[in-house]
Amino acid sequence: MSISFDRARLLAGLAAEQAALTTLLPRFSDTQWRESSRDDGWTAQDIANHIADSMYGLARLTLGEMPPMLPVDPETGWMDPSGYNEQRRQQNRELPREKLASRLASAFGTAQRAIETTTDPEAPGPYGPTHTKAQWLQRIVTHTREHRKELELLLT
Repeated sequence: MSISFDRARLLAGLAAEQAALTTLLPRFSDTQWRESSRDDGWTAQDIANHIADSMYGLARLTLGEMPPMLPVDPETGWMDPSGYNEQRRQQNRELPREKLASRLASAFGTAQRAIETTTDPEAPGPYGPTHTKAQWLQRIVTHTREHRKELELLLT
């Protein structure tokens, strides 16, 4: 399935998510940061760390800067990161907020570079022709938005 590749729209969406997270994350008290959680136990801190990890990884995969290493879900054609996400969750659990802020800034920069420099958006994505590079770039923005909305719900 092809999508229309609108570089300006993707960059604007990415910038909007960065601005929203920059405003949102400081609103969590230290207690909320570590204790507010989704039904599955992922805390605000876990979700924010996941946003940084996934954005960085998806961008580098799309840029061809790292090889695909996770299995593919045959039903969706997307990688299946479930086990990896849990492993990263445990590894990042004790990162201070300042380190996360730095990682988020780096991830947003890498995602921006991927959107700006992709020359053939209709080329196959890192896991083959099921999803194009344009779809992977769109996934960076939509995935970030989905998790940002989860964070907002934890504050209500």
